[in-house]
Amino acid sequence: MENNSEKSAVNAAQSAGYPTLEMFWKSQRSEMENVNDFKNRLLLPPTRIKKIMKKDEDVRMVAAESPVLLAKACELFIQDLTLRSSLNAQENHRRILKKDDLTDVIVQTDYFDFLLDVVHATDLFTPNSVPFYAAGGSNGRDGNNLDH
Repeated sequence: MENNSEKSAVNAAQSAGYPTLEMFWKSQRSEMENVNDFKNRLLLPPTRIKKIMKKDEDVRMVAAESPVLLAKACELFIQDLTLRSSLNAQENHRRILKKDDLTDVIVQTDYFDFLLDVVHATDLFTPNSVPFYAAGGSNGRDGNNLDH
């Protein structure tokens, strides 16, 4: 079920001639149905994913198909998040993708809830929230307050 922001982003994209989520997933599905060998068409290297999987002490052996499927799943996840963020930027009349677009999509989309902790953790360190003294200023703490 789509929420209001997803519907308005889809409408904005359709009117501007940009790809929509529905078009994206239809094209991905038809591509996957017509491809015989995923391994040679991946953007993320399955060997590197296998190395990451093997870093876990509980993982002893990894089936040959697992890193390939995980690479494709990661690729689709990244493309979906990027497309949604791009639609959000277009809805805000921008062509440049910003961190705020990713944050908006993560907050507004239910199945990205697992990323909320990451988004909120990075919000703590935005330049607007860094105290003056942490950014190199004294903030009056060393007696050299020049604001007077």
